[in-house]
Amino acid sequence: MTITAEELEQRLSAVEQELARLKLQIERRPADETPAERGARLLRESLASQSAISAAAEKAFDEMGISGAAVGIEKLREMMLASGVDPTDNSFSREIIAMRDE
Repeated sequence: MTITAEELEQRLSAVEQELARLKLQIERRPADETPAERGARLLRESLASQSAISAAAEKAFDEMGISGAAVGIEKLREMMLASGVDPTDNSFSREIIAMRDE
């Protein structure tokens, strides 16, 4: 059985995600931690889970057929105009505001 680089990356990401989860379970969280200690802990936790988050986002993009770099705002406006959508129209926002008022 030949393993592709992509499969290996997915497996490694899964292992890293599980390791991060286990570290969080083992790590003691004192009830009297200071805001600075809490901030440092949250930063460590977010860095530990970043690879899993990135892998999940990449997988979701692949499943949705999204690839390539993001387009800039000017290109996006051009694409919207080409599709018949007015990028300056705020009807969507108006509808949300109207729904809040109901």
